[in-house]
Amino acid sequence: MAEPLLKVPSAAQQSELERIDAQTAEIMNILKTRESQIDAEIAAWEKTLTAEQIATAGPAGLIAHFALDEIEGDAVHDQVHIERVGKLIGTAKREVGRLGQSILLDGSNYVDAGQVGNFETSDKFSVAAWINLTSNDASTVLSKIDEDGSFRGYDLIMEGGKVAAHFVNSWPDKAFKVMSKQPISLNQWHHIAVTYDGSLRATGVRIFVDGAAVEFDVPTDNALSDTLKTSKSLHIGQRQHSAGFKGSIDDVQLYSAQLSPDDVASLAKGPTLASLSGILKFPAAHRSESQQQQLRQYYADQVDAVSKQLRNELAEFPKRREEIEKNIPATMVMSEPKEPRPAFILKRGQYDQRGEQVESALPHVLNAANMVMTDSQSSMSRLDLARWLTNPDHPLTARVAVNRWWEMLFGTGLVETAEDFGIQGSLPSHPELLDWLATELIAREWDQKAVLKQIVLSATYRQSSRVTPELLERDPRNHLLTRGPRHRLSAETVRDNALFVSGLLKEHIGGPSVKPYQPEGLWEDVSVERRDKYVPDAGEGLYRRSMYTFWKRTCPPPGMSTFDAPDRETCLVRRARTNTPLQALVLLNDPTFVEAARKLAERSLLASDNDEGHLRHAFRVVLARLPEDSERAALLEIIAEAREHFVATPAAADQLLATGNSPGNAGLKPTELAAWTIAMSVLLNIDEAISKP
Repeated sequence: MAEPLLKVPSAAQQSELERIDAQTAEIMNILKTRESQIDAEIAAWEKTLTAEQIATAGPAGLIAHFALDEIEGDAVHDQVHIERVGKLIGTAKREVGRLGQSILLDGSNYVDAGQVGNFETSDKFSVAAWINLTSNDASTVLSKIDEDGSFRGYDLIMEGGKVAAHFVNSWPDKAFKVMSKQPISLNQWHHIAVTYDGSLRATGVRIFVDGAAVEFDVPTDNALSDTLKTSKSLHIGQRQHSAGFKGSIDDVQLYSAQLSPDDVASLAKGPTLASLSGILKFPAAHRSESQQQQLRQYYADQVDAVSKQLRNELAEFPKRREEIEKNIPATMVMSEPKEPRPAFILKRGQYDQRGEQVESALPHVLNAANMVMTDSQSSMSRLDLARWLTNPDHPLTARVAVNRWWEMLFGTGLVETAEDFGIQGSLPSHPELLDWLATELIAREWDQKAVLKQIVLSATYRQSSRVTPELLERDPRNHLLTRGPRHRLSAETVRDNALFVSGLLKEHIGGPSVKPYQPEGLWEDVSVERRDKYVPDAGEGLYRRSMYTFWKRTCPPPGMSTFDAPDRETCLVRRARTNTPLQALVLLNDPTFVEAARKLAERSLLASDNDEGHLRHAFRVVLARLPEDSERAALLEIIAEAREHFVATPAAADQLLATGNSPGNAGLKPTELAAWTIAMSVLLNIDEAISKP
């Protein structure tokens, strides 16, 4: 089974991928068009060939030939392109092979042949080699597989002595695998080859052993799509990281053509196929279409400068695609199994004590019998469950949803026990209001924004949160909604609010998790052998909304835990809301809040030219009001004392202003900025700044 993951690219990433696909298709079309229009150039080129050039030209379609005849050293030369030199990774013994020398591999060494064999899903190609297998372990003959990129690419591999090949865009959904029915004998030289016709299906593959086509199975049989290309090097004797070859390999050849059975039989008998001279000896008018096509392929691969340039451009696209796909986030998805797994009532809950077999169904107690989801009630899926949950006649879904939103806005839900609508939960304080909001949500086709807008624009929500002694005595918990909501902000919002008023908050949506400031050593204390180390981000990840914070359940972010954020070990619908001295210490000392105070001080100092103006600006930004006389006097006194302290000890000012990664304003006097940072820290620490007004 494939991993239940789905790539979710951003609009920019999707646009870039589509641009790469379009450019790839455009160049492929140009190559095909050029290949069909170069007969005249081929005729002119033929006239320039000398007898020696014709005699030494390799087979048509041969794009790489690693004879592996080197006596020593780690260089491995390509006989087709002399300038292309692969490298032997690890130490391997050179010994007499089937044709000249060969390399003896033990599973830990291999040849990195570089960027060769970049075939596309629609390309015809063939691979062949001589092997002397010494083990039935999985042994890679050659591979262009990217094991870290959904196994994209292709390979020729021995599994249990059987010849196998993978053709993969994304394993296993966009891939197929073929495997010979019979294994080859060990400790004996065999010629193996695989040809592919570019049809995107396993039916276009043929496997040959010692020159003869063999029957094969298709363990995975899905259609290829998209690209087969990767930026990984061609490996001889190993995949990217695994399945090292055990035995000897000799004379590896790659062809940009589907070899015929006669061609493969010829390879198994001798060192190479018939050379180019076998085609050129016939006049152009007397050549078969197959010979003419081979000649076009040879010219395009080996001679034509335009085609070579276009193929070089094509080779860059997999690298660009890989870089983009590395940064695309993935989300978990699920699909229904073809055959539902049987389910049983477990006696006393014991997994090995099965009772009566049961089928998927909906609870009749919640009126499920009157909500027909499918034509066949005998086989229900999760889609049926989702349809039932959102059916207008369902008694719970809409009520539970609007109750949670009410709790988010008012601090307490219409049903206080938002996690429990059962008989052990609280009764709704305003049942008719709950019903009306639920029906509004359904009538508005589950438009969450519309319902939230309706609530926040209501007279009930827009009431003042001020409370008189009479109201406090009559309705201490505001069950009667006699005043507007006022409660401490959630842990995430406390942090986000400080970042927002300081101007540090990065508001763009989506992307990977981020790691803001956190005390050192916490991850090490809860990890095995202290291996995990928390490394805070260095850029804008420090200032993104708290919902993007990376969460380690055994060590949740301590600043948010202090403000009652759950540890996420278990699902929690309704959070506790506490007030502790430790929360004040976080607001005064956490680098996030110290840095926010510094940046808020900068904003306030730049907004006016006097202390009164600075304070008015800060109060309006943080509290949405102007300061009272007593507040103004207290803060001005704090600022005066801080100025005196920092003027006397400038190093202390520098140390305070060094907190955080955001750059400071060089145009502001450090001692003045430090004094106002202290004042802004006080402002961010008062209850009103961390409470819903």
